[in-house]
Amino acid sequence: MILQDKGKRAVLSVVKTFDLSQCLFYIPVRAYWNWSQCAEQERITELVTVLFAYLHQVVDIPFYAENGSFMDYHYDTLEQWASEAEDEGNNDEEQKEWRQEQEDTLYELRRAGGHIMPIIKNPDWLNKMEGVVMNYHHQDNWELEWELLAIEFLQLYRQYPKRSLPDCIHQDLVYPDEDERITCYQYTGFYWSGKDCFRDELNELINSNFQEMPVMDEPTAVYFFDTMPEPDRKDFDFETRLFNLMERLRDLLNDYDHEEHHPTV
Repeated sequence: MILQDKGKRAVLSVVKTFDLSQCLFYIPVRAYWNWSQCAEQERITELVTVLFAYLHQVVDIPFYAENGSFMDYHYDTLEQWASEAEDEGNNDEEQKEWRQEQEDTLYELRRAGGHIMPIIKNPDWLNKMEGVVMNYHHQDNWELEWELLAIEFLQLYRQYPKRSLPDCIHQDLVYPDEDERITCYQYTGFYWSGKDCFRDELNELINSNFQEMPVMDEPTAVYFFDTMPEPDRKDFDFETRLFNLMERLRDLLNDYDHEEHHPTV
């Protein structure tokens, strides 16, 4: 294509896209919330806090408790569905227990979201990131996985200290006339859990929403042919590492995402 802006004359260019293959990068927070309620889990809570702070403040990953966010909208819908089911007045004991579980889950996810969001928005945690990560020393194989993950997150932050995911998206270059599109604020985000009583309904909501979208905003790289190519350039280094780290973070959190927890404080 031919590209031109205020600082560059018209020049032949090539635009590459990073193929996400319709992947979704959602980070569950229930395990983190449960850890934060236990005094003996202070070390892992602090470590995950700085990772969340980096992803939210720098990478710009939306949090589900933010008003108007993609996940906030879907949780509002689930809450409305639960309320409508209760109004139907089914007195079956099993249905009563199911509705109670839904009410408890909604209450807990809202309460947790209200506590977690101001924490991960606090810039002090971002300033503490290097110290927290470098002072975390594993005591078993599980903690080793967290230690290695956190170090790689820190390395990414050091190398790209101001890089956010939206920085890599150029809607004006790829399908610029398409209004209906899956944005990076929809295929990434923090959410409550993928293992709670709303799992199937949430998946259905997200899938039905995305089925109507013909375009997905993916990171792009632009080559301009008015200069020599950069020999050391690595396209999508940030994105490749980021999405890999987010998947590993998600998997570790999923391993400890359980309904049951016994707070000590």
